[in-house]
Amino acid sequence: MMPDLTRPLQIAPDCQLIDWSINQPLPTSERADHGAPSLAAAIGNFDGVHLGHRKLIAGACSHGDGLIPSVITFHPHPRRYFQPDLPGFALADDTDKLALLSDAGAKRIIRLGFDDSMRQTTAHDFVSRILPALGVRALYAGADFAFGKQRSGNMDMIRENGRQYGIDAHTVALESDEDAIISSSRIRAAIARADMAEAARMLGRPYVISGHVCHGEKRGRTIGFPTANIMLGDYVLPPFGVYAISAWLPDAPDQPKMAGVANIGMRPTVDGQTPRLEANLFDVDLDLYDRRINVSFLDFIRPEQRFDNLDQLRHHIAQDVESARAFHAKQN
Repeated sequence: MMPDLTRPLQIAPDCQLIDWSINQPLPTSERADHGAPSLAAAIGNFDGVHLGHRKLIAGACSHGDGLIPSVITFHPHPRRYFQPDLPGFALADDTDKLALLSDAGAKRIIRLGFDDSMRQTTAHDFVSRILPALGVRALYAGADFAFGKQRSGNMDMIRENGRQYGIDAHTVALESDEDAIISSSRIRAAIARADMAEAARMLGRPYVISGHVCHGEKRGRTIGFPTANIMLGDYVLPPFGVYAISAWLPDAPDQPKMAGVANIGMRPTVDGQTPRLEANLFDVDLDLYDRRINVSFLDFIRPEQRFDNLDQLRHHIAQDVESARAFHAKQN
């Protein structure tokens, strides 16, 4: 059975978010030398917060010794900083990433601004100045973690140099399956070939695209299939086409999960100009405009097609709805 979300993606109310650019003073209340609590922190980019990331965070969460289980991550993703024109590659947007890190057990999330100051920071400065300022006493990272200017630092370097600053380094073995190490790159590759089950297996959940429902041309309503329209932001996109989906509303956690079908793509029949996600939710009568929605991609139905007219489009959408309903019936 395809794994699915059991609730909307929301950061826990007891999880604290700290945004800090290292060229700015750290707020006094967060400085270790002014009494801020000490941390057991997992560090990394955590793109998608997949099963390997969750294993890493679990190490920090189980550390104990009175240390707050925390995550240190970077914003924007260093890849986006170095390659600003790169097509979308994110496996979760900023809001969902925070929710997923919180769900993994983090009680404090520190987002370090990845800017020129961070790029120029040496590995030694990162260990001797930044980590101690944040109160890090135990640092968890994967064996492939590299940091500092020109990626010159690694876990061996922290292990050798960190103790003089009160930091113990813990290297966590990378999570593997029967094929290879679980990685964000492998998940992107699975999404790129529309293998949503494989992506979900490595994520530990479905691939989710979230956003605020925006106004469209309301053409779907006129042909009997109203849709919730979402712009696609910086996400890695699956092949354009039709998918069985489910959806949650983060602002209404008591609203039951909604089943549906969605098209992601250019909408060639109506000469669409930009790609977007259009979700038809079954048996739902809600005003969704301007509300955030989490859309889980569960199964690929067919590629996007251009039809000669709206009647043909309506006919194929009806078939898509039946295919998605059949998929959901099997899941239940």
